[in-house]
Amino acid sequence: MSTYKKKDLSTMSKDPYQILKVHPCTKIEAIKKAYIELVKIHHPDKGGDEKVMLEINTAWEILKQKHKNLNLNNLNSSKVYKENEYKKQTTNHSKSVDIKNWFQNIYLPIDKLLGQIVNPLSAKIKDLSADPYDQLLMDSFCSYLEKSKNKIKQVKIIYTSTASPSLIRNFSLDLYHCLSQVEDGLNELERYTMGYVDNYLHDGKSMIAEAKKKRKVLQANKKEWLTV
Repeated sequence: MSTYKKKDLSTMSKDPYQILKVHPCTKIEAIKKAYIELVKIHHPDKGGDEKVMLEINTAWEILKQKHKNLNLNNLNSSKVYKENEYKKQTTNHSKSVDIKNWFQNIYLPIDKLLGQIVNPLSAKIKDLSADPYDQLLMDSFCSYLEKSKNKIKQVKIIYTSTASPSLIRNFSLDLYHCLSQVEDGLNELERYTMGYVDNYLHDGKSMIAEAKKKRKVLQANKKEWLTV
């Protein structure tokens, strides 16, 4: 498997849209398909040029990050709106009831979904390591990633559905950092499946391992809040 390094995004001088041969108005799904097709042609394992492959990977990372930033801005805007609505609707509720409801309706469903993502990962990677180029094994791993990314979408919907009570705002932010790290890890693993670059696999595993640690800390802190 190839182990060439990822290119520094700050040194990218060419237009990433031109490199991937797509129009700037192209949707991210179509850009992804164009990227995959170029990987099949130019990957060094297939006899392609390593420098060309580096440019293709870098262009894809830039455009995917751009799409992610746009989604994050929309998420933040939605969260601000929902927080303002929450303040209007909760003036007659006690703080303790608000906290318990938030943990019951927001945190617990999110924690359950995160567990369904991070807990099976080690076994999934172990299965794939038997032969990463086996199509059946790769298809199974990609299916796990796709299902996991759908769960992340559910997590974000739940997280933004109700603003956290002010007393546990830091806890809520830690939860968001945890789910964001899981999402970033899944993205790195997805990049690995497209180009077999070991760095992506290593980074994805490390990110999700850190997220698992944060999840355990959150679980411990949750017990303290519910016993107050």
